Amino acid sequence: MFSVTLEVAADTGIHLGDGSLLIGRGSYVGTYRYELTGNAIEDQIYLIGHAAPLIASAYGITNPTFYVNPGLTWMSVRYHNKTLVLFKHEQLGLPNGKKTYAFIPEVIRANTKLMRPLAREILATDGVLGFYNASSNHPHRYGRIQIRMTARKVIEGLGQFLRDELGMSVSCRLDKEGFGGPNARPQHILQINRSEDIELWKKEIGFSNPSHISRFMVFQKNGECPPKTSIVNRLLFLTGCSSRLDELGTIPADAMTSILNVMKRNFGSPTAEGRTIVDQIVKINCRLNTSLHRALPKIVGV
Repeated sequence: MFSVTLEVAADTGIHLGDGSLLIGRGSYVGTYRYELTGNAIEDQIYLIGHAAPLIASAYGITNPTFYVNPGLTWMSVRYHNKTLVLFKHEQLGLPNGKKTYAFIPEVIRANTKLMRPLAREILATDGVLGFYNASSNHPHRYGRIQIRMTARKVIEGLGQFLRDELGMSVSCRLDKEGFGGPNARPQHILQINRSEDIELWKKEIGFSNPSHISRFMVFQKNGECPPKTSIVNRLLFLTGCSSRLDELGTIPADAMTSILNVMKRNFGSPTAEGRTIVDQIVKINCRLNTSLHRALPKIVGV
């Protein structure tokens, strides 16, 4: 079995956010799968360039399979490994299937060093870093972190850690109406608004999703970061391939390599080097084209 390292704690945060376990029952007996799911554009670099290498470091398990849905709106990273799945389920207590009653494993919750990477990856997967204005026609310069989950115990445990250990001002709104109509599961929301707490998060916990990092970098460059931009808009702007934040297209491979290396140097993420990420995106798309006759939305021009 595995020991609970910083990398395992980080992966547990990924799991609590966008991960799921499938331990087969009935006709699926014998199936053991750990799967991560994210937006096919916004989370593409994160899943390929950060989450997969982090999991390889945590467990020594490489070569996951990748999937993209026919509509090219979401993608997943899949691990078919019985030892990994049983460790997560039996040792860490992570649920099989829905995560409504999931909780932060006690071995992680009791250790502030382990809570930091867990918090970082929960934000990366189930959270938003945005910049807002005080009123209409004003710059979008007020930072906000918001994490929305169905797992109440995770929100409560994370909120307690941020307040008690880091002294942040955190609001938790519990049992809010969820998306999807009257039968939707309740949502629980953790929010951080103060600029000093956003800076404290950056210093003590950090950001790992290039989508969030690109927002922060635009804010650092312009003094604001307007909403409703995509990671492609922001990377084109940050690489100098566009002078505006509403351009669409693909980022040249060399420019993508360079900006990802800047992120890694200044923010510690993504895990892999820029060129490795670009090469992996190309390889994964070749495999997807062969197996599914479709590929991920193209964000890198090669």
